[in-house]
Amino acid sequence: MPELQSEEEVPAEGAHDVDPAEVATEPEDDGRRKRPWSQGRVEAALEALLFASPDVLGFRNMRKILPDQVVSNEAIRAALAQLKERYERKESGIVLVEISGGWQIQTREDFFPWVQELARTRTEEKITAAALETLAIIAYKQPITRAEIDAIRGVGSGQIIRTLMDKKMVKVVGRVELPGRPFQYGTTPHFLSHFGLKNLKDLPRGKDL
Repeated sequence: MPELQSEEEVPAEGAHDVDPAEVATEPEDDGRRKRPWSQGRVEAALEALLFASPDVLGFRNMRKILPDQVVSNEAIRAALAQLKERYERKESGIVLVEISGGWQIQTREDFFPWVQELARTRTEEKITAAALETLAIIAYKQPITRAEIDAIRGVGSGQIIRTLMDKKMVKVVGRVELPGRPFQYGTTPHFLSHFGLKNLKDLPRGKDL
């Protein structure tokens, strides 16, 4: 009679097919192991930083922002040179200049008169605190009459409403069937674009404020 194998000696099903070398697996990637960025990605990242920075951006700050494990010093320098060359090579309205120990994206000198006009226009669009208060009342309460606006503010708002209409922020949207048929005011599409709103539903609610 053949001798029975003990339970410990019985091979597990399929065990003879397993290569011990295949049992070992790579440790799980916890997200800290990163591959070096491509040169194109480095250029894109620097372009975004330079565009967003209100001041001259120095190499030290670039080095602090961009992870050194994926972006080398040489890659940053090469990307800056490539960006500078790209802006100079194509017919672009902006240039990359090295100034005051750092780098900055600036408008090309040829277009300065138009940039200056833009700055003047933006200055004209600035809204005073009183006008902003009136505009907020109209935005949230529209359609609304001047008398209703005055009652909420406690002061006359006629001149401010006219100013807001000149700035294309407010318009007449109807009349009230009352003696004198007073105008009703509401906001304009320019108001939405000025404040970055898709529609009036995007206005902050009380809980947001």
